[in-house]
Amino acid sequence: MKYIAHIEGQKIPLDEAIASDENTLKTAISVYFPEYANAEIERQTTDDTVSIRLIKKAGTKGNLTQEVTIQQLQESPYEVNPALKLGWQLKLLEINNQITLEGLIAIQPEIDKAIKSAQSWKSSTEKIAQSLKHQPAVTSKYPVL
Repeated sequence: MKYIAHIEGQKIPLDEAIASDENTLKTAISVYFPEYANAEIERQTTDDTVSIRLIKKAGTKGNLTQEVTIQQLQESPYEVNPALKLGWQLKLLEINNQITLEGLIAIQPEIDKAIKSAQSWKSSTEKIAQSLKHQPAVTSKYPVL
């Protein structure tokens, strides 16, 4: 019987002594691929070959930053930024030749409010984006064939 491990797009032939025991297999593979030390193992036998797929599992220690980021995204409002809404309204007035100095003066408080809101949104978005950039990569449970 032939044993082939599928890892990171590679097909790695294994000895039966290594492939037959899950702990031995994980130990041997984790020397070269440490992220597979706790991998889930799936086996499929076809003819005289056992294909072994190792699927990385997330560690158990957790990541508070990631949890906060996800919570921030979940709590963020489901609405269009008020500054964008106002910008579109002003553009529509301009297209229809309905924009006047008096009209702009009349909505100045709304413009100021939209600017402050946009600055707040920008700050929150930048914090979340920076947090996401620093999150560790997470492998899909579903291997690419």
